[in-house]
Amino acid sequence: MEEYHQPLSTYLPKHPSITGGLVVSAVIIHTSPTNVARTLIIQRALKDGFPLKWETPGGGVEDFDASILSAAAREVKEETGLDVDPEKDILGTVGGGFTEWEEPKTGLWWRKVVFLVRIVGGEKGLPVVRLEEREHRDWRWATEEEVREGGIEFAYGELARGILEGFGRVRELGGS
Repeated sequence: MEEYHQPLSTYLPKHPSITGGLVVSAVIIHTSPTNVARTLIIQRALKDGFPLKWETPGGGVEDFDASILSAAAREVKEETGLDVDPEKDILGTVGGGFTEWEEPKTGLWWRKVVFLVRIVGGEKGLPVVRLEEREHRDWRWATEEEVREGGIEFAYGELARGILEGFGRVRELGGS
């Protein structure tokens, strides 16, 4: 995780294959003593790429972000209204740490880092989400079983695997 404690301006020169940019995403798992663990998924807007498909909160790392971890926390806040402490709530990465792809029209290479975020709740239930409505139209807290059953149409094929890995990691760490 140490490499994600640095700003984009320090990270990119160490990874010259990334010519397009760096994107972060957060697999958020909510645990509590009284409820089954759930993950937050958000549905893309009708006029956005991958319309009406489900994804996890995330977006581009910006030059002004103090670190890559703080970029993940910022994106979660912007897209959902939830506060994430990058030093306490981000537990590591899932899905092999990162994925890379080439943008066909430009030939630029992008990297996406998927972080595992745990939000521990009390007796009050699941946190209420406030969406950025230009980008997303709906949200839900899905159980591990719902993700595993395959009835959720995710924007990216590897996303369900990363979410399921996140549930397993939280269980190993003592979450529900």
